[in-house]
Amino acid sequence: MDYTIREYAEGDMPSLIETFNLVFDGQRTESEWRYTHEQNPAGLRLFVAATEDGQCVCQYSARPYRHWMDGRERIFAEIIDSFVHPDHRAGLKSPGIFVRTALPFFPAYGAAEPPGDVVHYGWPVEKAYRIGQLYLHYNVYRSQTVLARAVGDGPTQLPAGVRVLERFDAEVDRLYERLRDGWGTSTIRDAAFLNWRFVDNPLNDYTVLAVDGADGLAGYAVYRADDWLTPGTAPIADWLVPHNEPGVAGALLEALLARARLDGKAALGLFIPDWSSWFEWFQRQGFGVWPTPYYMVGRTFDPNHSLWWLRDHWWYTLADSDLV
Repeated sequence: MDYTIREYAEGDMPSLIETFNLVFDGQRTESEWRYTHEQNPAGLRLFVAATEDGQCVCQYSARPYRHWMDGRERIFAEIIDSFVHPDHRAGLKSPGIFVRTALPFFPAYGAAEPPGDVVHYGWPVEKAYRIGQLYLHYNVYRSQTVLARAVGDGPTQLPAGVRVLERFDAEVDRLYERLRDGWGTSTIRDAAFLNWRFVDNPLNDYTVLAVDGADGLAGYAVYRADDWLTPGTAPIADWLVPHNEPGVAGALLEALLARARLDGKAALGLFIPDWSSWFEWFQRQGFGVWPTPYYMVGRTFDPNHSLWWLRDHWWYTLADSDLV
């Protein structure tokens, strides 16, 4: 069968949603699709394979994130929601339509200099990982670990000084700007990104816990009540606290534990890079380091920022993933 492999075009959405729901046995709606791909403040990255009658039977896509790196804005993009219609999978072997759709994606978007994406990454399922290694130059950043601890007995009310933040504003922009140069690279955690990622997200519900200081927002943590990795484990989806504010960190952790107890959860879990001082801090608070089924993989398009450099300089949390 002949396919046209190209970038996403207006009018592809209904067919893509139909195929997505068939492949993933889901109920993805138009508003959810638009949120994921069209409303992202960092833009859209999507290639399709279409049949002669216009049916989109394969998608290779990414969710871009605006990053701060070397004193300027760059783009990292997480590979997500890639699929092939079941009736068109016979070609997976040599290579098939999935690989042929993915191959032009990387030169179309990846580049060492703006406006290209400097890094493409993800946490693929095993089958996609094998294909990516064989044909798409996927490399392993790390075997992903999780920090997790039991919530234990204790209060179910938020501690004094912690509030639920309904929506992000310019105060979080200032907080992030204070912290950004302490990392080699990180997603720009401004109000535009955080409201899109957590507040206006139609796919999941999140609770943002915040502590205020004399100069405004002093730190926040994002909690989600759904199970993740193991039954009864609730994820901490994001964490932004200055390293010199242990009181803010302690208050937010107590608030997270209280909220998890209120929701009947048994444990909390989060991703923190192991080079960060927060990785040690959470262990001092009773968190253990556990393996996960995930490998963080990707490819970099900038020789000055190798996989080894990224391992030791990229601040990321679950906010940088579509896992929660």
